[in-house]
Amino acid sequence: MESIDLKTAREMVERYKRTRKTVIDDKHGINDTESTWIPIDKLKEFIGNLPPEATGVRLHFGVHDADHSGAPHQTSVAIVPTVAGKGADQHIDAIQSDEVANLSTGVLAIARSGRECPPMCQG
Repeated sequence: MESIDLKTAREMVERYKRTRKTVIDDKHGINDTESTWIPIDKLKEFIGNLPPEATGVRLHFGVHDADHSGAPHQTSVAIVPTVAGKGADQHIDAIQSDEVANLSTGVLAIARSGRECPPMCQG
């Protein structure tokens, strides 16, 4: 994982808000998510339960359905373990491939234990 400085991180976030988020907000008539908070204990628990063959995790962006209790229609993140693929430096996950779906049973995580902001930006 490559480190970036605070200035670069702030610029990236502002660029996202000016470009991607505004398009989503306008097209769907919502105030879409711009961040997701995940409690550190839940993140540690997730990492601690990864199978031994896990090579890392992939963050997949998704959208909650209309019936979601806390953030209907909001963007969220599914955190999925990866395993080694056939190529050099290739990592695959259960969302990408049915071949590894059985490895991820019980260790897929959605950031629903966290808080999407908006709508839940306080606390």
